[in-house]
Amino acid sequence: MMSPSETPLRWLGGLAGASSSLPQEQPPPPHYSQRVSGAAGTSESSLPTIVRLVSSLVRQFHDDHYFAETLGFDCVDDSDYNKSSPEKELESRVGKPSLWSAEPEVWTEPDLCDFIEVFHDLAARPTRQSFHGFNGCGWHPQAFSQRSGRALYRWRINGLLDTTTFRLRLAEAGEDAGRMVRRVSGELGRLIEGALGVDAPADDPVAHAIALFRDRDGTRQDHRSAVVALAGVLEERRTLLKVRLLAKDEQALFEIANQYDVRHRRADQRGDYAPEFLEWIFYWYLATVQLTDRLLDDSSR
Repeated sequence: MMSPSETPLRWLGGLAGASSSLPQEQPPPPHYSQRVSGAAGTSESSLPTIVRLVSSLVRQFHDDHYFAETLGFDCVDDSDYNKSSPEKELESRVGKPSLWSAEPEVWTEPDLCDFIEVFHDLAARPTRQSFHGFNGCGWHPQAFSQRSGRALYRWRINGLLDTTTFRLRLAEAGEDAGRMVRRVSGELGRLIEGALGVDAPADDPVAHAIALFRDRDGTRQDHRSAVVALAGVLEERRTLLKVRLLAKDEQALFEIANQYDVRHRRADQRGDYAPEFLEWIFYWYLATVQLTDRLLDDSSR
């Protein structure tokens, strides 16, 4: 028989397990003028407008005390509850205190990324509150959960950014979680999400390869290093591939990396390939790593 303390945990575990089948929030159907003009499917591309949308959402989090663990909160009885301020945190973390009140027209893309990342790091969901009724003061947060607060922040921010043409979003998992990375949509985006374990160790080579590949300022060398990291994972699993794949198929995985200027950079290797080639081999290797993960799971049963 379960103890009273175990019942909520079991309920939460069941809810988490069913999360993928729960209904998702859907946007409302397009209104008349949008249906007539065909504008319902357009995406916002103006940086000032995106800044306004993000700033409004972040201020909602602020009003709901999601940053109160660091910033504190207002109390009519005691000003000591105000530990810091958005301006002070923006100043100390990125040297940009004016972003909290700056007009959207003066923001740059790096400003928006800094703003989003700073408040991601401040996010913590209030888990316990007390009501202070004097002079209508209101609820005071008493305990916080950074993990759930940051997860909800990423979900809301990404949901907003995905309605725009902005090329970046917050990484939701991996060593770059909470940092702005290149948006990868569709099946390739789901491939990356599936490759990132929920609790991957800090030195996980697959997570590191993904971080290199989707870095918002990633260079050709970064993409090449990402491919090399995945090739190293597959090299460690070469025996498994040789046993479970068709004869000599595992050799094809390494021929491209070895014959082109990807892994060893010898004089006889080809280096005149387009950047798209590195993207193609990255996704191919990542999908193969996932295949070997499944093969390893099957062999352990």
